[in-house]
Amino acid sequence: MRTVKLAMIGAGGIAQSHCRAINDIKEKSEIDFVAIADIDRTRAETTAKKWGIPHVYEDYHEMLAKEDIESVVVTTFNQAHRKPTVDALKAGKHVLVEKPMAATLEDAAAMTKASHDTDKLLMVALKSRYSETWQAAKGIMSTGALGSIYYAETVASRRAGIPGFTDSFIKKETAGIGTVADIGVYCLDEALWLMGHPKPVLVSGIANNLLGKSHTPVRGSWKWDPQKLSVEDFGVAWVRFDNGAAMVFKSVWIMHMDDIGHTFFLGTKAGLKMNPLTVFRHEWGLLTDTVVKGIQEVEDIELFRREEAAFADAVRDGRPSPIPADQMVMTNVIIQGLIDSSAAGHEVPVKVPEV
Repeated sequence: MRTVKLAMIGAGGIAQSHCRAINDIKEKSEIDFVAIADIDRTRAETTAKKWGIPHVYEDYHEMLAKEDIESVVVTTFNQAHRKPTVDALKAGKHVLVEKPMAATLEDAAAMTKASHDTDKLLMVALKSRYSETWQAAKGIMSTGALGSIYYAETVASRRAGIPGFTDSFIKKETAGIGTVADIGVYCLDEALWLMGHPKPVLVSGIANNLLGKSHTPVRGSWKWDPQKLSVEDFGVAWVRFDNGAAMVFKSVWIMHMDDIGHTFFLGTKAGLKMNPLTVFRHEWGLLTDTVVKGIQEVEDIELFRREEAAFADAVRDGRPSPIPADQMVMTNVIIQGLIDSSAAGHEVPVKVPEV
């Protein structure tokens, strides 16, 4: 196999998981990890030394000028996804950008357009797509066993899990959005993926940080600074699609509750619940529940390995993006609708941008 020369922009926390995954698979997947850039040169040098990356840059533009680099992983904070991604695409590089694709719909649309304009691959790092459970669910869905999906709920929640280990997750100037981008984007993307990406047309949502701003961490909770929290820690939306289907989307970092439901799908032929993966049908004149057996979930780092390998293989073989921007921009449409609806106090129309 041809070796793919890869570089990285951003040397923060999530970059370490990507570096470890690339290091684990680089011989098997023929990846040459040649450079890393970060505005904090010390941080970049520390990361480079840890993972054996030969070249370090403070200015990623200088790195992008290197013709031998053909692919770039962007692992900056949310609000800094757009510029390095667009710059890398325009420099002729293929890009894998960490989730969420962007903090705003405007940024996500600009990144998608840049991919189209340059004819370069743009993949969004949604590692959950590579989980054994979601792959199994997608296989079931692809057979048409559920018929037409007319309703779904998708949920990501923690009892008290505001990520205060770094301020970049909870400050608007770096994160842009909170729980709906951090953990919510996973379940939202998964639901849209299984539903075949119908286009959202209306969103009614609420978002707030009532608990995160007014509560101090207690024993058993994650630690955060309430004074620094400026993004939402609670977000819920009702979404209508152009095919008549509807979905409830819930994403919560902190709540006074043990459980607010699970992800499931209702179809005209069957229903599917994700935990445990179960198909509900009417068969043989009976109500039947088929619980899928034998699924062995893998460690989180293995999901990173799988997405890195999929990206490298797509670059090498000239294949389409494994998780394309055109799909991921729909998560931004819904998230933007949730935020806008909450601010307006009523349902808002939304539209997938034409790029």
